[in-house]
Amino acid sequence: MRLKLGFLLRAVLLAGSFLGLLLLWSSLSTRAEEPDLPGRTRDDKEANIPLPNKGDHGLGNEKFKPVVPWPHVEGVEVDLESIRRKNKARNELNHHGVDNRQQNIIQRQYLTFKPQTFVYPDPVLRPGVLGNFEPKEPEPHGVVGGPGEEAKPYVLGPDYKESVQASIKEFGFNMVASDMISLDRSVNDLRQEECKYWHYDDNLLTSSVVIVFHNEGWSTLMRTVHSVIKRTPRKYLAEIVLIDDFSNKAHLQERLDDYIKQWNGLVKVFRNERREGLIQARSIGAQKAKLGQVLVYLDAHCEVGINWYAPLIAPISKDR
Repeated sequence: MRLKLGFLLRAVLLAGSFLGLLLLWSSLSTRAEEPDLPGRTRDDKEANIPLPNKGDHGLGNEKFKPVVPWPHVEGVEVDLESIRRKNKARNELNHHGVDNRQQNIIQRQYLTFKPQTFVYPDPVLRPGVLGNFEPKEPEPHGVVGGPGEEAKPYVLGPDYKESVQASIKEFGFNMVASDMISLDRSVNDLRQEECKYWHYDDNLLTSSVVIVFHNEGWSTLMRTVHSVIKRTPRKYLAEIVLIDDFSNKAHLQERLDDYIKQWNGLVKVFRNERREGLIQARSIGAQKAKLGQVLVYLDAHCEVGINWYAPLIAPISKDR
């Protein structure tokens, strides 16, 4: 038994020594076969950086460079230097033309700008004394006892359910109820009590009220116009400018043109030749408005409140 165990131990030791020598020889022969490329240092070899492909570069023809990650922004490579060069060339090309255009703009602004010379006094609160812009009598009703007067809710019965749902789908609100309410209806005074006793300068700036609409319901649009005319002192309301942003509903075409004639040019309508969107249409309204000193923008389905004008315009009059 002792002989067999000793024999096995010697055999294992001999086999392990043989394998160790074989691995050492294999490692030395591999290092001897690696060619030295220009620029490839001993550190590169020890760092185990791979050799370039023979098919791509050719041994010894190009200096090997490790791949360095290029900075990315959201997956798109950005070459800032080329962008700088492109911008520099364009700026140099347009430099003189830009200077001339900018100078012309400054000159036009200087010629058209009129400095404010009139000094407006601050509003004055006089408790117990009704403000100078407050209506002296209660607001008249559109239809006495009619639906929606004094802004009271007007609820339709179940018989109108289908038509109400159809109008909400088409216009976004209950147009059936709106069409039953007077365009000149009275509204509640929602202000705090103090608001009634503020006094404002009588020489406020005039305004052009701009209203943009697209396929708006008839009664909501006209009620907006009626409320502005009804609750704005006439001396300050220079014009109401309606901008039709490419509507295709019949009631906003010939019917609207005929209806606004009753105000003898106070209300004007301009139609865009294509859909412009709210902000661009409002900019067009600013270009069309010629008479007012201030531009006031209103939604196409709203009603201004009692004595809405003076508190809004007084700060602008004070400091334009």
